[in-house]
Amino acid sequence: MIIFGTGSSTIHPKKLEGGSCPYCNTENNMWIQGYRKYIHVFWIPFFPIGKKVYSVCGHCKGAFEEREFQNQQLIQSFNDFKNNQIKTPWYHFTGLTILVVFIALLIVLPYLTK
Repeated sequence: MIIFGTGSSTIHPKKLEGGSCPYCNTENNMWIQGYRKYIHVFWIPFFPIGKKVYSVCGHCKGAFEEREFQNQQLIQSFNDFKNNQIKTPWYHFTGLTILVVFIALLIVLPYLTK
């Protein structure tokens, strides 16, 4: 039985302005997609451990990393999204929050029963 592991959640995609697909050369049809990885215990997320960002072509569905771009405008849009727009979802801290509340109750409860 697996009680801990890692999972990931998808950050909403955003259309990249300008540029073309490195594979099929389709113009203005690139999307950027982010993923946040987290550690979970019994499928309850505890805390995030990393992020990964890809660009996806809307035409050929090819997934590309930043190093595969030749267009400077695409690289700039990619970096802006990666550094500024990928926020950690609140539910990635659910397990940690439950643990902190449980520990706080264990500390406070003996004083409330006196």
